[in-house]
Amino acid sequence: MQAGFKVTAIDGFADSQTQAMASLTAVAPFDHDGFQVKALLAIIDTLDTSRYIGFVYGSGFEAQPALLAEIAKRIPLLGNLPATLASVKSPPVFFSACARLGLAHPQTWTQANASLPLDGLVKAVGASGGSHVQPYSNAKVTLDKQCYAQQKLHGLPVSVLFLAYGQQTALVGFNELMLAPTEALPYRYGGAISQIDLTESEQDQLLKAAQQLTAEFSLLGLNSLDAVLQDGVAYVLEVNPRLSASVGLYETVDGELNLLAMHVAACTQSQAYALPSSVAVKSGSVAQAVIYSALPLSIPANFAWPDWVQDCPSPQSSTQMLAGQPICTVLATADKADAAKHLLAIRVKMLNNLLANRLKEDEDASPF
Repeated sequence: MQAGFKVTAIDGFADSQTQAMASLTAVAPFDHDGFQVKALLAIIDTLDTSRYIGFVYGSGFEAQPALLAEIAKRIPLLGNLPATLASVKSPPVFFSACARLGLAHPQTWTQANASLPLDGLVKAVGASGGSHVQPYSNAKVTLDKQCYAQQKLHGLPVSVLFLAYGQQTALVGFNELMLAPTEALPYRYGGAISQIDLTESEQDQLLKAAQQLTAEFSLLGLNSLDAVLQDGVAYVLEVNPRLSASVGLYETVDGELNLLAMHVAACTQSQAYALPSSVAVKSGSVAQAVIYSALPLSIPANFAWPDWVQDCPSPQSSTQMLAGQPICTVLATADKADAAKHLLAIRVKMLNNLLANRLKEDEDASPF
């Protein structure tokens, strides 16, 4: 990889780009509760862990800090500790910290007997990807340990990607977050756009929140903070205390360490390690959009993917996609975020037309 590491990838999809970059790839089964514990640990147990620097993790562990602790017994973690993950993803702990630090955040309710507003959102604890977020009306929602209710905000969803070490943070970049809504999943994650233009006040609020929450929870390595900008105020939604999709939107300037290398360095250095105030990244904006299958779809092994598509199904055999399953990621790059977003929309339409033609071929071939 660009960071200079040989990588073994344990992934839920093992897309073609992951297979091409990794020295070894293994598919770890998962469901709505996260990774299947026995299966994931069995994969790790087949590895000679003495050959590895450590275990870098992304999404999928937010609701499974105990699984992360089991992994830590086998191989060093390069990222936030399981206890940190559990604290950051606990709504009572996290939003109490936001209140104490004076950080703007949506009203949040975790008690079963809470007096809720008539119109709001219900979210699953420790979930990711937005598919778990559902609106409710007339205060008709039952809260338990697995879910919490939150005030519905109306603004621009954004995130800030940053590197953390002890009390220090280094800005990587500000991003716009996009949705890929359906009637059943109105808040499903749809992608992100890097290097967006924000006011100085909005930038300051987001950086202050990242810095204060880093110090509060002793965050480590690459993290991202999600927020909604409404009427000039940045309302903190959550911190993703692990590698996020926005990491792939940034490339460091020539002569600088790759972001993953910087993450590893922050997680392995001594107390004398010092972060810069910001990470020097290349100019321009990268936009990404996740493409989901609207209907069941068969993608042949020889399907001609455009070169601006990543996370494609494995090319080794035909792939059966279920309705709602992510197919791939479309990318677009431009000097400014608005131009990248515009080009992204064009490419998404082009790819959807290609997939629609593929679906029509399936229908024409059907004997029914």
